[in-house]
Amino acid sequence: MAWDITKFNGEEIVRLAVGIEKEGQKFYELAAARVEDDEVKKIFQLLAGEEKQHIIDFEGLGAKLPKEFTPNESYVGEYGDYIKTLIDNHIFNNNNVEKLVPSVSVAREALAVAFRFEKDSILIFQELYNLVDDSGKEVLAKLINQEKQHIKKLATGFIPNN
Repeated sequence: MAWDITKFNGEEIVRLAVGIEKEGQKFYELAAARVEDDEVKKIFQLLAGEEKQHIIDFEGLGAKLPKEFTPNESYVGEYGDYIKTLIDNHIFNNNNVEKLVPSVSVAREALAVAFRFEKDSILIFQELYNLVDDSGKEVLAKLINQEKQHIKKLATGFIPNN
């Protein structure tokens, strides 16, 4: 699935965000099956579950997004060009999860891909934050914070006790 955003409306923003999270979930599930390091495998399994919850959270956010959004820009299409560039350069755009997974049997390589996924996602979600009302900002701020926690888990190998 290649992502695109042609209109600034709630439905399209949610579709984009859900697509990002689905690709992240798929990557974590496939990478967990490939890596040999047990700690990294556990982290990836945990993060796959959290990405699944993010999908549900973004779908719930859809009702809170404005129907239309008019960005503050210097020229018509400036903000759209910026968002499109972010999306086009996201590590998991253009169905490349399947292309990346064969190269991630080594934990270090898998972690590098995971870090980039989380950083790319945070950048896009921070921009989406600018498109929503206060209740949407609250949900997106929570999701952005969770993505930051994913980076922390990837960096430290932290597994919460459940």
